[in-house]
Amino acid sequence: MIQCFVKKNYVPSFHLNREPRLIYVSKIEEEASVHPRVMHAHDDLVEIVLITSGGGEYSIGGVRHKVRRGDLAIYNSGVVHDELSGPDVLIGSYCCAVGGLHIEGLRENALISDKGSPVFHVEEPQCAMLENLLDLMFSELVSGQGGGEETCHHLLLALLTCCWHVTHGVPRGEECSVNVLGTRIKKYIDAHYSEDISLQSISEHLNISPYYLSHVFKDMTGYSPLQYIVRRRIGEAQTLLISTDYPVTRIASMVGYDNPSHFNLLFAKNVGMTPRKYRKNYIVESSSE
Repeated sequence: MIQCFVKKNYVPSFHLNREPRLIYVSKIEEEASVHPRVMHAHDDLVEIVLITSGGGEYSIGGVRHKVRRGDLAIYNSGVVHDELSGPDVLIGSYCCAVGGLHIEGLRENALISDKGSPVFHVEEPQCAMLENLLDLMFSELVSGQGGGEETCHHLLLALLTCCWHVTHGVPRGEECSVNVLGTRIKKYIDAHYSEDISLQSISEHLNISPYYLSHVFKDMTGYSPLQYIVRRRIGEAQTLLISTDYPVTRIASMVGYDNPSHFNLLFAKNVGMTPRKYRKNYIVESSSE
């Protein structure tokens, strides 16, 4: 994965009030997906993901979705998502992150309703058009040439318009049925995963037997509560490695691991490389950063 950031002080030459702002564009080749971006969420942006090749499963908001070329996945802000790729499940994709998105009838940094399915299939040639827009944006940011941010700002508006027609132009099926108890468990873990948390402490807080809690949660998410906690922590660690220059030991502590060696082992097991190598090999900042 190569992730290119837009200048933080970039101001578009022509803009209206409350226009959305491009944060970054990522291109993930199939061979790079063996090192997945595991469970995480973004509180201040929405991500648009287009599957360009391969196929597998994504977990979005605790629900698993099969994805293939032509699928468009929308991660509203605050929605926990997990990309279940690996050595035997290769997925090529583009990811575009947008902040400051305001759409009438939706909360800030949401492109779709939180109650509906977050995955939409896009047929050709519309899929090729979306891929071309994302590739242009990525290429502009990689080049580092003057005017790239300005170009990408307007390409973003075109991309959002296309995505809006995909996600709202065709009537959707029934809204996702969500297990109420499983959602309650997930909400608690998402709020406390970086703390000293255990299956016993979760069951005591929610007044549910550990066995029943595990059964309900795994039935909804595909993970045991402890597996979910680990992936949630590793995903947050990836975010911190990408977006900060904090030492790895500090990041380990921030996500709930007092033992850096244990953290390194878990990170490598889930991502396929150590935290330091991940930071070094998988982040290429634009020349403007």
